Amino acid sequence: MAEKMTVNVTREGPISVLEIDNVKQRNALTMVVKEALVPALREAEENTDVRCIVITGAGGTFSAGGDVSLFGDMTPAKGRQIVFDQRKFLHLMLRGDTPIIAAVEGFAYGAGFGLAMAADHVVSAENAKFCAAFNKIGLMPDGGLLWTLPQRIGMGRAKDMLMCATVIDGIQAKSLGIADRLAKPTKALDVAMERAMHFASAAPLAVATIKSAFARYPLDLEAAFAIETDAQPALMNTQDAKEARRAFFAKEKPNFKGA
Repeated sequence: MAEKMTVNVTREGPISVLEIDNVKQRNALTMVVKEALVPALREAEENTDVRCIVITGAGGTFSAGGDVSLFGDMTPAKGRQIVFDQRKFLHLMLRGDTPIIAAVEGFAYGAGFGLAMAADHVVSAENAKFCAAFNKIGLMPDGGLLWTLPQRIGMGRAKDMLMCATVIDGIQAKSLGIADRLAKPTKALDVAMERAMHFASAAPLAVATIKSAFARYPLDLEAAFAIETDAQPALMNTQDAKEARRAFFAKEKPNFKGA
């Protein structure tokens, strides 16, 4: 870990906020930042009091991408290790139980774009900029984009963004499905925190099961039915489901405890 924290972690009730703080490099995902994301995400995942995770960037930028300074003495082995290492935090994001929201201001380029697309929900400032700029430096997309982006916007539009390094703003991102909510400039985190409370108020086991199912996509119909058949009976017998039924008939707000 660097002397200066590169991922600042704060708690607001049931929400854990992870702020990438590498402003000098526009929050580039350096090896140090990637290494710091892993324990920050894992700690939030393992804390049952955390019901939603929000990822944002300091200084008005989400993340301008990977650390291009590493490319000067690149070898195939070193490149493979760099790509392999970022799987650690991406796996935690995509296969974890806790819903994750990306609050995007400024640039979400390259690996930063991949980080945003690994979130379950994206709040974008209207003037944010998204781009998979890999081919401008002779590379193919990584950061899970080959899997996450087509699921959000379809194969044809994903090809355009990934092959042509198309730059879009937040308003276009919302239209395409890259962003789920829009915010005025500088207000993405505020809107993300409001959305996080909606996620945090849902039944945690149900949310985790839904997220786990989506992580297996693409699914054929029979595979989807199998997940429903296996998971739904177990959820029906949880304390949260019983609490939801009680609250429904009592016309009260349920108090979910993740049990």
